[in-house]
Amino acid sequence: MRYRILGLWLGSCLVVTAWAQTSNTAAINQQNANNYCRIYFVTPKAGQTQQYEAGRKKHAQFHRNQKDTFTYQAFSIDTGDRAGSYVYSTCGHALKDLDEWEARMGKADAADAAMTMDPYTQSGSNGIYLYRADMSLGQMSATPAPLTLVTVYHLHPGAGPDFVAAIKKVNDALSKQPDWPKTSGWVQLVNGGEGPTFVLINGRKGWADFASTPKSVADVLTEAYGKEQADAIQKTIRDCTAHLYTEASTYRADLSYLPGK
Repeated sequence: MRYRILGLWLGSCLVVTAWAQTSNTAAINQQNANNYCRIYFVTPKAGQTQQYEAGRKKHAQFHRNQKDTFTYQAFSIDTGDRAGSYVYSTCGHALKDLDEWEARMGKADAADAAMTMDPYTQSGSNGIYLYRADMSLGQMSATPAPLTLVTVYHLHPGAGPDFVAAIKKVNDALSKQPDWPKTSGWVQLVNGGEGPTFVLINGRKGWADFASTPKSVADVLTEAYGKEQADAIQKTIRDCTAHLYTEASTYRADLSYLPGK
């Protein structure tokens, strides 16, 4: 699923530069080597959502006909400034996989998208992201949750290392809580937008699952580290964050493409 408005493919130097904002250790690079995602954002023209979705379904059939090996999970954004838009993600790749796909599928995919979706599309963008397994409580799932709460952290320049270290301390404390949901994951923007940017993804069955837990994150941190250190961890996260944005999205199986289905 390649949207037509594609920027030039990032060179390896850009990947190294973006990654160095947080960590360049060999162990973390190896852990996340096959965790790259390409994520597309599409907004239909006003009043043409139905036509756009019909075109998207035709484009999914194109992928089936081509026996595409990439999975494309589709989501409709329900809240926030981008409500009414769509998100498509293909994850679990090494960077070389993206080059291979481009050589094999790129031109044909763009041509089909131009016929099936572009006439009903107002705008679109895409980016390369890295699923940070070393920062996440959960693993990348082949079956997305019905509802996903997304929290986007745009950081101050150079704040990545301190932010990552603080999040890992939070995760260490949360992982020891038997009743705390272990489904959250972090992705990091590598190329294609404002950075440094990290995105927290929380999947749930529905809105009721987002109800307050008996303990807040602050409570858990205080219990694990003591109040002084807990306050310092939370202050680090606040100080690293330039601005924060939230939205919720619904998984759309009818607009998704899974190889062999």
